[in-house]
Amino acid sequence: AKERFASDLADRLYKMAHKGKFERLVLVAAPEVLGELRKNLHQEVSDKVVGEVAKNLTNHETSKIEDMVKDAISDL
Repeated sequence: AKERFASDLADRLYKMAHKGKFERLVLVAAPEVLGELRKNLHQEVSDKVVGEVAKNLTNHETSKIEDMVKDAISDL
């Protein structure tokens, strides 16, 4: 299931990148999913990845997720 999810997400991100929907991207996913996602990302998407948070954030408050993403990109 994780492999299929990662593949489907990679396809969706490729379509969005190709349409210019984002210039930069921070990936946030559980470590296993993030690893699978990396394997499936098209170069056009990989080139836009500016940060990663390898953590399962299910059931976390939105404000905590925002803080973790901000921390991940603060050095950029």
